[in-house]
Amino acid sequence: MKKLTPVLGIALLAVTIAGCSTAEAEPKPTAPNVEPATAASSEKRSNEDAANKSERGNIFKKVGEPAGVSGQENSNEKLMNFAVQDIEVDPVCTGSYPQPSENGHLVAVQIAAETGSAELFEELYYGTDYSLSNHNWEFITPKGTTANNIATVATYSCFPENELLPDSIGPAEKVTGKIVLDVPAPVGTLIFNDVLSDVSWEWSMPSK
Repeated sequence: MKKLTPVLGIALLAVTIAGCSTAEAEPKPTAPNVEPATAASSEKRSNEDAANKSERGNIFKKVGEPAGVSGQENSNEKLMNFAVQDIEVDPVCTGSYPQPSENGHLVAVQIAAETGSAELFEELYYGTDYSLSNHNWEFITPKGTTANNIATVATYSCFPENELLPDSIGPAEKVTGKIVLDVPAPVGTLIFNDVLSDVSWEWSMPSK
């Protein structure tokens, strides 16, 4: 398999489309359009990220900052661009049969993502889909302890299915939605691990 590299100089743009009508048109939100950065800004972002890593080797991110992975080194082809748009601790669950947290606190992470072409998926993932599922996330307490299981039954029943991010995202898709984590503390560090690129990012919780 060809090595993946992070592409982190991406601008995340929320697009709204107004329908045509004789009355005043109301905007209707659509999935985000994640546009690639220029080569120069990508190089600058890569240099910044190299110096902006945690002691665990993860790239620090703030809410709203883009992240992603591409093809081979120096490739402009993006496999996945995404951004954490919001981190909500102890959200109000609106699912039909919500379950209580098993670890202490539920956390809703709002994500917007866009994937690359089918050809790129075939080359790098052998045709399999991409996943930002809660099984690929970790939680670190302020004392540095890693939580054991943060993908509990409660994480799947907190919100209706149409509000959750799909577990599998295919090529050339734009998606938005929540992933829910079950963590032992209301403060700490969230980490997403991209298993194929061997790149990880982390966010402070609550967001700042």
